[in-house]
Amino acid sequence: MKATFRATSPGDRLQISNLLAHAYDDHPAANLIDPDVMAWKYWEARGDWPGPRSYVLERDGHLIAHAGIWPVRFEGQTSLQGVHMVDWCAAKDSPGAGLALVQKFADMFDFIYSIGGSDKTRKVLPAFGFNEVTHAWTGARPLRPLRQMLTHQAVNWKLAPRLVRNWLWSSSPKSSNPGWQTVAMQPSDTPSGLIPVSQPCFSVRPPAFFEYLSRCPSIQYRLHGISNENGLQGYFALGILRGQARIGGVWLRQPCEEHWRAAYTLAQEAALCVKGAYEIVATGSMGPSGQAAVQAGLRIMRDTPVFLLNKKGRLTLPRDFQFQMSDDDAAFLDMGQASYYT
Repeated sequence: MKATFRATSPGDRLQISNLLAHAYDDHPAANLIDPDVMAWKYWEARGDWPGPRSYVLERDGHLIAHAGIWPVRFEGQTSLQGVHMVDWCAAKDSPGAGLALVQKFADMFDFIYSIGGSDKTRKVLPAFGFNEVTHAWTGARPLRPLRQMLTHQAVNWKLAPRLVRNWLWSSSPKSSNPGWQTVAMQPSDTPSGLIPVSQPCFSVRPPAFFEYLSRCPSIQYRLHGISNENGLQGYFALGILRGQARIGGVWLRQPCEEHWRAAYTLAQEAALCVKGAYEIVATGSMGPSGQAAVQAGLRIMRDTPVFLLNKKGRLTLPRDFQFQMSDDDAAFLDMGQASYYT
């Protein structure tokens, strides 16, 4: 019998949970099948995206493949709609079902992108037509080394040397940014027109996106505006999960190296004002943002490829386009224990 492609509803949660649990038995995320997180990811109302965010292939009443979508819109000379697939899987006895979902999404949207993924995913994406377009860096810095050590996921002989290293690292001076400051913002405070939409260097997100992100059950994100003597220059989203402060993204009026550096420095200062933040982590694409992160005291801990399926040929990415944590599920992924990089 031919498989049926359809959007899901909350009534599909149990079947989706079972499919995900079997598909990700090697590397399960703790919140992958959490009912509250699933409801938020797939079905909770989202002001910047009225359409479905979870699709399946179904045969004889059984789900054989699933993918959630994390949408992004590019507003330039034309409006382009793309997605990142999250929780993408297929039943082990249904080869080809995963590819069938990709083909459906390629017809529905202007482009599909993928940041990193499992070794298996990275191997199959080129066969599906994806091209590697850039690499994403992940940088980190310890904030409170002693508290971090007490909650670290790796308890072994390296713990004491790690404490010494992280104490020296966290005590080393950060870059100085005189005249810059940060202030807490509400999603509705994000001014229209601050972030240029013509040839943007990152996915421009409306206030409704930040309102949705702030409701995530696994991590509580807050917006922080950054300004200098010339006024508001941008903002960043910061959340804390199991001792790790995650910079969900940085959005700047002028995305130059100096402003990236100021943003990452201010994010560290903001994190130190929050109880329970023992390490800070950020992600961006290779280029000025990574150089600025290092200048701000972070170290690049991981380098992952970014793949793009641009079947319709409508998307042209700026050279230094930034893929950040809020562009996929890295912003809220919870492995059930601390997952420090340092």
